[in-house]
Amino acid sequence: MGFLSKIFGKKEVELKRPQVREDAALIKTLAGHEDRVLGVRFSPDGKKLVSGSFDEKVKLWDVATGQAIHTMSGHTTWVKCVDYSPKGDKVASGSIDSTVRIWDVATGQCLHVCKGHDTEVRMIAFSPDGKTVASCSRDTTIKFWDTETGNEVKTLFGHKSYIECVAFSADGKKLVSCGEEPVVKIWDLETGKNIANYPTGDTLSHFVSFSPDGSKIALCGRDAKVKVLDAATGQMLKVLEGHEDGVRALCFNPAGTLIASAANDESVRLWNVEKGTLVHTYRGHTHEVQSVAFSPDGKVIASGSDDFKIKLWGVV
Repeated sequence: MGFLSKIFGKKEVELKRPQVREDAALIKTLAGHEDRVLGVRFSPDGKKLVSGSFDEKVKLWDVATGQAIHTMSGHTTWVKCVDYSPKGDKVASGSIDSTVRIWDVATGQCLHVCKGHDTEVRMIAFSPDGKTVASCSRDTTIKFWDTETGNEVKTLFGHKSYIECVAFSADGKKLVSCGEEPVVKIWDLETGKNIANYPTGDTLSHFVSFSPDGSKIALCGRDAKVKVLDAATGQMLKVLEGHEDGVRALCFNPAGTLIASAANDESVRLWNVEKGTLVHTYRGHTHEVQSVAFSPDGKVIASGSDDFKIKLWGVV
């Protein structure tokens, strides 16, 4: 008999979490983080996965076995974002501690601690040639770091409020950014100039990405919608509706024909870009889903959630 039962003489009712029926497309669940999983990215060969968490750790996983290869410590507060280098030899992480760290995949050792932002780093991205890492921050700047030395290369100014996300175009010539402004900004990386500003129709955009061919931009945010824009004109091509709460992350498949999105409604959704239709809703996480990534072959989707878990799903 429990403590309350002894006092009141009544049987205690055990509170149970509601059971979530896991989707049949679930391949496996990776467990090991001790708090919310905020970022996931596949290696270029699809054999490994890197993740970042509220537990201040960066983990490297073997996709086939679901086992952790390295647990990388050093950040002094939660890890908001991660990325994998195009060559597969390094991973990078960005943290609320305002730093970017670059890690050696083979050893799990920290190669560089990149300091320069005044406050939390919200997103990072390796350039397509792997020579730099871009980072954005709530200090309203975008910075670029040399991956061999860890030195700051340049800073872009132009946002008036905090930035949530940055992404390179596949050719490495442009960068797109978004955040707590009703616009997405496109930057010419040769000149460092802001060359376009497209309205989002939302008060907070969490994530933005170029399509693999660079012709489209997809973004998502507080309004629970995924929007697809023409990258050259800013014209709204599709509005993908179905999520029941804010959308935290998205990604294109390698062919650019599908978008996977992750949201606070605890689901991952798969969309047909051309038709603008919902293909599938993946259920199985028990809390908000914070991050999502396609495998390089386009056959698997990884998602990280506030339930401390990473799930791998088959593309249906």
